[in-house]
Amino acid sequence: MKMPLLILSVAFLISLTFAKVPSVELNAGCGFHLTTTGNFKGSVGQLADGQARAGGDLAPSVFTWFGDAFADMQSRGCWWTPPTSILQCDRGQQPDHGFEIGCYGGVSYRDQSTFYECQTEDDDEVNIYLRPTGANCSTIMLHADNCQPPCAGQTSSPSPPPTAPVSRTWTPTPFQASTSTTTIPPPIGAPTLTPGQCEVVVARNPDEIILLDKANPDTSYGPNPTKLVEISPNASAIFVFRLASSDAGKQCALVFDLPPPPISGNQTPRYTLTGTGLVEFAILDGPPRDPADTSYNNAPRVAVPLEAVPLDAGMSVEPAAFPCPGVDAEVAVLVGGETGADGCLEYTQDGDGGEDGGDGLVGLYLVVC
Repeated sequence: MKMPLLILSVAFLISLTFAKVPSVELNAGCGFHLTTTGNFKGSVGQLADGQARAGGDLAPSVFTWFGDAFADMQSRGCWWTPPTSILQCDRGQQPDHGFEIGCYGGVSYRDQSTFYECQTEDDDEVNIYLRPTGANCSTIMLHADNCQPPCAGQTSSPSPPPTAPVSRTWTPTPFQASTSTTTIPPPIGAPTLTPGQCEVVVARNPDEIILLDKANPDTSYGPNPTKLVEISPNASAIFVFRLASSDAGKQCALVFDLPPPPISGNQTPRYTLTGTGLVEFAILDGPPRDPADTSYNNAPRVAVPLEAVPLDAGMSVEPAAFPCPGVDAEVAVLVGGETGADGCLEYTQDGDGGEDGGDGLVGLYLVVC
């Protein structure tokens, strides 16, 4: 009898607990800065009246965390001001409750992890909105540099700000594989993944890839045995990875690679990339209950937004790294395109390194060391 897999929610992946620790008990009173990622990258400061803005020459504001709410250094409560839903901190105002800071620093509000930047009269500054009620708005994510709940192996005491996801500068050594688990030697000069001191790096294919279409939100596309992937402003994909108990003591990382286009005209391109835009990564609160009947509208919610990076040929990025939990489990990762852009990526995640074995990995993989 096959042992059932433990469903790995984001809360479990990040804190390795089955019961979610109430955020109001974590790190209350600590200070943090906010930054925006996605369609606008910048630190969050304030105008004299307390209005939060990103970009420009504003000094980064220090906020005080109260478990599920925050205030600025002048003790002004921060809230989404009606009716515009703009982020502002006002004297005598009770702060809005319902904020969460994830283990990797992603900020959400009542399960909403995507926010909006809208133009101001100052070209280099943007306002921050809960809903796109301003002028010329686009999506962003918020990131806190402190006050995160404990990650795996940490205690509940406040920890130094985590390192933001970093771009990978190495390409895995070419390989051939016939299964979804591939063993490759680490390249010379590759970054060391700790605590897994290992002689080989294992790059695992996703066990399932589920296609979603925002333009047809109630349509499910059924099984995807060929592991076709489409990423665009409307198209996204859920990657489901199975983690093994035998990985205890190792380090896990999510890695997304698009090798450079082939130089020789005799080689067939392994993906099609048109337009420009960002590719966005997020961890979901669990895998879909029924992959064959999963649509955009009934897919699991985003629990922790990770990284948004330019979608470019030759890119290699590590959206997240974490200690392997050491239990049989599943983790679901959402990969989607930037809203309002025209970037479009299509490929088949075959995991065989190309017909000649010389082009490296393509797509999203779970790397174990």
